[in-house]
Amino acid sequence: MKWENTYLVFEVSKGPKIIIESLDTYGADGWECCSMLTVAGSNIVCFLKRRIDIDEEPKVDKETEKISKLWSQD
Repeated sequence: MKWENTYLVFEVSKGPKIIIESLDTYGADGWECCSMLTVAGSNIVCFLKRRIDIDEEPKVDKETEKISKLWSQD
């Protein structure tokens, strides 16, 4: 698997609504929050990841495929 990473910085004083809206926006684009870190008690750093190899064809072993066909109902 291949991942793309980024981060967002939020000011705690602005409240959770800003954080939730931002995470929802990034989530719609495939980003997932993987961790959060409080910095100096006034900021939250949110680390995001997104999988970038989804469009690639899955690698199938010929032997596994042959055995799978032998045991299938088709």
